[in-house]
Amino acid sequence: MERFNWKPLLLACLMVSIGQLSLGLVFPSLPWIAQDLNVSADQAQLLVSVYLLGFGPSQLVYGPLSDVLGRRPVLLSGLLIALLGLILAVTHADSFSWLLAGRFIQGLGAGSVAVLARATLRDSYQNQNFVKAMTWVAIVAAFTPIVAPVIGGLVNHYWGWLTVFIILLAYIGLIWLVLLFAFTETLNQTNKPESVGKLVGSYFSLMRERHFLSFAGIGWINFSLVVISISLMPFIMQVQIGMSSEQYALWAMIPAFGMLSGGLLCQRIRPIFGTQKVLQIAPFLHLIAGIVLFFSPMTPQWISAGHFLLAMANGMAFPCAQSMLLIPYGSRAGTVSALSGACQMVFASLISGFLLRLGMSQAWHLGLVLLVAAGLGLILVRIGAKSESGKQAAAALN
Repeated sequence: MERFNWKPLLLACLMVSIGQLSLGLVFPSLPWIAQDLNVSADQAQLLVSVYLLGFGPSQLVYGPLSDVLGRRPVLLSGLLIALLGLILAVTHADSFSWLLAGRFIQGLGAGSVAVLARATLRDSYQNQNFVKAMTWVAIVAAFTPIVAPVIGGLVNHYWGWLTVFIILLAYIGLIWLVLLFAFTETLNQTNKPESVGKLVGSYFSLMRERHFLSFAGIGWINFSLVVISISLMPFIMQVQIGMSSEQYALWAMIPAFGMLSGGLLCQRIRPIFGTQKVLQIAPFLHLIAGIVLFFSPMTPQWISAGHFLLAMANGMAFPCAQSMLLIPYGSRAGTVSALSGACQMVFASLISGFLLRLGMSQAWHLGLVLLVAAGLGLILVRIGAKSESGKQAAAALN
């Protein structure tokens, strides 16, 4: 069996953590930013929106660039842009307009990590080891946004919201230095540069492929569930059930352990049942989680049990779907990761925003969404499995 090299995985986990911490750490500080800079709560929320506006679409540029220029120069350049944005935000923190500009530039740079973490893993690992690496990266990617608001809330409480941005600046700067000395190029052969027209055409071509839509779509649905649950759970647990913020900080760790449990279970059973079979288990876990949240009483134990199962299903679905997605594309992994990642952000933003505007506020509402997501997930798995690329990917990973 191929020996597992941990170095690319550890570096990819560091990359992924940047994008998630940049988002999650800031959430608890928004009310205090609004108060100190004399802006409304809606205006303060723009600090999240403009970050995502830079983060999501920029992936469409970084992916193809990394296929042409290599992963290393594109990654290091992207992180320098993120650092520039944070320097701007920290040095002009007394101006909300400059703070917004800094967050947008930070998002433009941070978009590089989401794409290149997946692309470097595709370059570095084959078959079984690739799924193993994707499992751990998926755990980090989903675990981080759950614990980040807890950390951000403590930092904001004791040292103020500006310290949150300073910590982000120091963290990304440290990782940039680590990558500068430890990260070596993973792409063996670069592609010829494409014109903008051909690049757009390749994106549209991917959007017509059954394989891409099926396995990328599973990721979009699962990430949307993460965003919806993170947005809804504080309201359910603190307002409806009556928890204090300190109590909720502890209970919020339960879904993080659910994600970890799902990833570890995936590692154990995937070599036995195969990647595709494990991917089919996730919708059934979502179904059970939906039933629990739909019918259970409003107690912390029952609500957390449903959230735990939701996160556990995500911990199994993310790595398997991403592995099945990327296996057939080889040197185009950057382009495929870029489109998948950008669409994931847009899809999650639109779906979560739409549902929350509809008035989604109860646990049973989330349960109903999970029931629908379970059905869609099972359909996408079956459609993807019937594609020629899906059959080849399943054979390669089993």
